[in-house]
Amino acid sequence: MPTVQKFDRSMIEKYLKSVNLKYLRDSDGDFVAQFAYDEDTGCKLTLYLIAAGQKNEIYVIRVLSDKRIPKSDWGRAMMLCNTWNDERRWPKAYLHVANPDKDTIGTIVLEEQIDLEKGIHQELLDDLTTTILMGAHLFWEWAHKEKGL
Repeated sequence: MPTVQKFDRSMIEKYLKSVNLKYLRDSDGDFVAQFAYDEDTGCKLTLYLIAAGQKNEIYVIRVLSDKRIPKSDWGRAMMLCNTWNDERRWPKAYLHVANPDKDTIGTIVLEEQIDLEKGIHQELLDDLTTTILMGAHLFWEWAHKEKGL
């Protein structure tokens, strides 16, 4: 039976190695994996696996694409995200604009966050990570093929 353990970055690294993903680490020790352009999604995806929070107890899975959303399409992009969030469980989708008063480009972010202060077993962390990554791929495939984004 799997054992619940304290969440830390070594669990994330174990996942990445188990699925043979090449990755980089940032100055905080978090992980980044980049995927090549995919015709089904119409973009490149970048996966961020982050231990956040005061005690690094929050597991953040964030997927970004290289698609940039011009200001003229922000309303459409927000409606697309709302539709996704209404019809699907995960990952959460939202349009990110750093400074709406000045910026002319936004980015759609696909993300899941979970508080793991009480711990998690490796199998559940692996399953959660794969589910969110596959969900992000499905979002971009849907947005590209069905919604013309």
